[in-house]
Amino acid sequence: MTRSVVVVGGGIAGSALAYALATAGVDVVVLETSEEFADRVRGESMHVWGVAEARRLGVDTVLLDAGAHVAPVWKSYTEGVSEAVDIPMSMMQPGIDGTLNLRHPDACQALIDAAVAAGAKVERGVRDVRLSAGPSVGVGYRVGDDRRGIAAELVVGADGRASTVRKQAGITLEQSETSSYIAGLLLDGLDGVPDNHDVLAGEGDQFFLLLHQGGGRARAYLVTGVSGRRRFAGANAASRFMDSTANFTHPWSAAVARATPAGPCATYPGDDTWTASPHADGVVLIGDAAGYNDPIAGQGLSIALRDARMVRDLVLANGRGPIDFRPYAEERLERMRRLRLIADILAVTHVEDGADNRAARRARFNEKMAEMDPGFFPLMVGAFVGPETVAADLVDESVLDRIRNA
Repeated sequence: MTRSVVVVGGGIAGSALAYALATAGVDVVVLETSEEFADRVRGESMHVWGVAEARRLGVDTVLLDAGAHVAPVWKSYTEGVSEAVDIPMSMMQPGIDGTLNLRHPDACQALIDAAVAAGAKVERGVRDVRLSAGPSVGVGYRVGDDRRGIAAELVVGADGRASTVRKQAGITLEQSETSSYIAGLLLDGLDGVPDNHDVLAGEGDQFFLLLHQGGGRARAYLVTGVSGRRRFAGANAASRFMDSTANFTHPWSAAVARATPAGPCATYPGDDTWTASPHADGVVLIGDAAGYNDPIAGQGLSIALRDARMVRDLVLANGRGPIDFRPYAEERLERMRRLRLIADILAVTHVEDGADNRAARRARFNEKMAEMDPGFFPLMVGAFVGPETVAADLVDESVLDRIRNA
């Protein structure tokens, strides 16, 4: 098998892979820019198919030991409808109790600590990473004033959306148009709000998510159409965000609006990026470096964990070059295609600009889900149980017009 691997990026994808490889006896070095992981206001809820991948990697217990909160049920609320629709996460995958929620910096630190304990070497405060070709892939980098270098059989780019590994390897991403904007804020003081379920709610031109982390803490997200790009940005963004959380039809909206902001308020575009070739000679990309899904669907962590698991398996089978990673590339390309449509359905249903029939769109969405419509229901369930469960003929963008024309 490939015996020496450098992982550039020690976030969730990179550290999970480093842990899994080190546990299998691979010589792993992780190069991480940050001295301390920051709150990135995303990447904190893992769907059940991602939890299953975490278990295959052996990191599910690492996250649970770090305090990950399990959500066995999600409740979906729609304006004008008195009863919530329960989405039973604990029934989606055998042996998986629900989705996992954990503050992003805590998850990253737990995973990188686990990688070190398993035998990986970690360098932090890394700057100016440079790749060079040769019999082995060379990686040069700087820590403070010290210039260092490593020879490896494989470099894994796990260095996020602005990946320097991707750019230096000559890999380009395709990108969709932005369909929405999502703002997030960490909240404390939710002691009176039950945390045995997470919340989805659509109201007006916004879509709301409340993902509990336990101990009276949760991450709240507000999604708007493209016209809402600046709604929760700039001065007093957190205050405007909190005011908006009171506008949703769920029993604890007033309590949520009284909570205490516990971190920055940040807004991200709802778009997708992808590539047919997340690899080059001696290089493979995982996580956001290889392309990301619109965050409205909350798939980022699950994508990252499957990437790490698939690359782990191929590395242990002596994967190094593009031919070796072709199965991963093909699976990932199709996976991202299916997840793009799932995210687009959510955006068209809840936040697309110019919709004068938004309530009807939400009603049609709920109707198709309640009926278990065979042309619709399996596609949306794939968001939870895994996109590979969706039949290829269901990945048809005409479903978007079925919603728009409600």
